[in-house]
Amino acid sequence: MYACHPEKVYLTEWTLEDPRAAERARRLAAAMGHPQPEVVTAAELAAAMHERGWRDLEGRRTGAVRRPGAPDVILNAFLWDKERVAAITRAHPELLAYLLCGHGAWSLRDGPAFRREQGCVCQRAWEIHSAFGCLHACDYCHVGSFLNIMTNLEALVERLEPLIAANPWLRLYKYDNLTDTICLEPEYGASRVMVEFFARQPDRYLMLYTKSDNVDHLLGLDHRGHTIVNWSLSGPTSARLIEKGTPSMEARIAAMRKCQEAGYTVRARISPICPVADWRTEATTLVETLFAAARPDLITIDVLGWMNARQMLEAMDTSLFEPRFRAYLEELAPQPPPPHRKHLFSHAWRVEILRHYLAEIRRVSPRTPVSICMETTEMWAELGPELGMEPEQYACCCGPSSVPGHPLLSAAD
Repeated sequence: MYACHPEKVYLTEWTLEDPRAAERARRLAAAMGHPQPEVVTAAELAAAMHERGWRDLEGRRTGAVRRPGAPDVILNAFLWDKERVAAITRAHPELLAYLLCGHGAWSLRDGPAFRREQGCVCQRAWEIHSAFGCLHACDYCHVGSFLNIMTNLEALVERLEPLIAANPWLRLYKYDNLTDTICLEPEYGASRVMVEFFARQPDRYLMLYTKSDNVDHLLGLDHRGHTIVNWSLSGPTSARLIEKGTPSMEARIAAMRKCQEAGYTVRARISPICPVADWRTEATTLVETLFAAARPDLITIDVLGWMNARQMLEAMDTSLFEPRFRAYLEELAPQPPPPHRKHLFSHAWRVEILRHYLAEIRRVSPRTPVSICMETTEMWAELGPELGMEPEQYACCCGPSSVPGHPLLSAAD
């Protein structure tokens, strides 16, 4: 796993009730330099949340806090007894957040609600979670100063069978967009548990979502073609100066090649595209480096968002941005912030960026499918014909039917 030396490592007392979870927790704690983590009750965990300021980041982004070192770590476990979870949260309602009270193993991504509330196109799907927080420290992210890791993974997959049976329409399960579990391997063992579980599921696929190059543990797993590994990629400047603590662009792409050679389907999400000063040249560099090493079956592109101007100026070094983007933020910041929205930059500027990336991908690999993420119906009207997709029928990196054999993926190189 990544080098990680947190000041505090906590172990919830209920984790010790499952021997498999307890062993995993001890293995992780030892790797972090805490062979004797502090065992805590729910009340003590709630007290630590306040004392350590774990909620101080709410409404801000990681870059605004400038975390000085590794996050505090909570080694935790899901509680499957709803009454027990309810009792904990009645006594300590603050533990409802961030999986801390032992709930939240999966959540529904409500695509129709995004369209109603944000005007953005997204597909409905269940997503699997086992942690909140990250060892990376990307300036634009919303994770804070702690990492909550659920350790009873065998119990989790035992409960996925009914979820899968109840949702025959859902063929791709995204894991995990609340963290980057690959950073914790092989000590965590989540990749093995999840990959081997989905290898046994007819016509169901797992998607591992990562920025990491820590993939050697994946190479010998018996995935049987049922795991897709999806990298979040950025150009050199963003990878180095904005996505702090992450591997370089080149290292991520090299990891993608390793996994493709091990038989995994690989794909790329170029996201979030930050409008750095030389973003056009960096797009070319990224695309050419990617296709020189690997052949993703699909690429999704997406422009930086989910912040208002004040948040972006506080969190990010906007001196890196093309001047017009920086000037726009500085002009907008004194105004009252609007309601929380996906998009901050104008439709015209996003079209310019997305179309440039699309053109570079088409130049280098004309047959590779390209999609857009959480974009507006207006953007789909403009770019849909060039993408060869429609908002009611498209493939994307985490789409519920975007698996090998999808008709919109059949043209890939």
